[in-house]
Amino acid sequence: MRILFKSVLILDSSSAYYQQKVDLLAENGFWKEIAPTISSPADTLVDGENLSWHPSVIDLRVHHTLPGGEFKEDWNSLKSAALRGGVLDLALLPTGNPVPQQAEAIQFIANQSTEVNFFPIAPLTLDNVGDNFTDLYDLYYAGARWFSHGSGSLQNTDLMVKCLQYLQTLPVTLVSRPNTDGLSLYGQIHEGLQSTLMGLKGIPVLAETLSIKRDLDLLRYVRTNSFGNGSEGFRLHFSCLSSKESVELIRQAKLEGLPVSADVAIHQLIFTEEDLFDFDTNKKVNPPFRTKEDQDALWVGLQDGTVDAIVSDHHPVEVELKEIEFDQASFGIIGLETLLPALLQAATHRNISSIDTWIHQGPAKLLGINVSTLVEGQLAKGILVAEKQVEYQPSMIVSKSKNSAFLNHTFDHQIFGVLNGSIYTSF
Repeated sequence: MRILFKSVLILDSSSAYYQQKVDLLAENGFWKEIAPTISSPADTLVDGENLSWHPSVIDLRVHHTLPGGEFKEDWNSLKSAALRGGVLDLALLPTGNPVPQQAEAIQFIANQSTEVNFFPIAPLTLDNVGDNFTDLYDLYYAGARWFSHGSGSLQNTDLMVKCLQYLQTLPVTLVSRPNTDGLSLYGQIHEGLQSTLMGLKGIPVLAETLSIKRDLDLLRYVRTNSFGNGSEGFRLHFSCLSSKESVELIRQAKLEGLPVSADVAIHQLIFTEEDLFDFDTNKKVNPPFRTKEDQDALWVGLQDGTVDAIVSDHHPVEVELKEIEFDQASFGIIGLETLLPALLQAATHRNISSIDTWIHQGPAKLLGINVSTLVEGQLAKGILVAEKQVEYQPSMIVSKSKNSAFLNHTFDHQIFGVLNGSIYTSF
């Protein structure tokens, strides 16, 4: 099987062909030839106007609805949504019901990898309740390399420090979505001017920063008392940063030499608290959209390497829990299908030319997987993007859930096709 891509602008910043227009020939899943012009015969010819080539997206944060939530997302719709967004590798939070917390469940999730690759995140505590440990070592030997307390932060300090003590002996990542439940309880949006104007209880920045400070202090304590048993591959990862203060805490922790990393959700880089003036429940997320100053600090954190990755935080929610009063609606938006187009548009507006470090190379390093390389003889894997304005409509969403913050938004780019080895999918 030979696939020929004609006159493609390479926007893979790690490639020797970066910012050049070339032809790409893939044969049986590997790059056969890369040159300014290729005239060799091919089984499939892909040609079009204003096409660019990007490395595939690696998403570190996807809320898993299985088992129990098949009405929100099933295996087929999850794979289709990921493929539609060019996400060929994704980490699944342990948020099914029941929680996938046995070795067999971890292996089952990993074995679902066909068109896309799934990396199961294992739960720290049984049923994500925060009372008793899961069998952390058994889950590790079953293949889990990331662990989290469901989609949030483990509030029990004693359990958190013990999780750090156990897991810091292994080459794994412990994920915390920093939040102090006592401060965010009943909160709806960012605590500030907009929450006052809308008459909604706010979620203060302190709910996030206090949690980060606690976990960093616990990490320091565990490292100081590791007695030489700490693994060089262990890392504490903070997910979905939303504030200027949070970025600065991670920046200082990295300068200190602590094994930490962080990500930010794509919607935090685009929306602010002011975008909630119309009470649109599809924009109700946790952590909430914060101020323009916070948003600018997140972008600076990405550019200086403080923040390692951008995630979709894909969170399917049924329509019955979105089309109700704002203070009763559930948090969460979907994002697998729109991560790349939204990021391309936002980066262009900020005059940022290279984005792949945050959605490919950086996440690949954190997950411990090989990056796709645009070199002859290497695995053919990546995304073809067309520069074309498209208004995003519900009918275009392949996810079972339609709770997107980008409905009726006009993107400047559209994913034209996705190549994963010998499989090319066009849209």
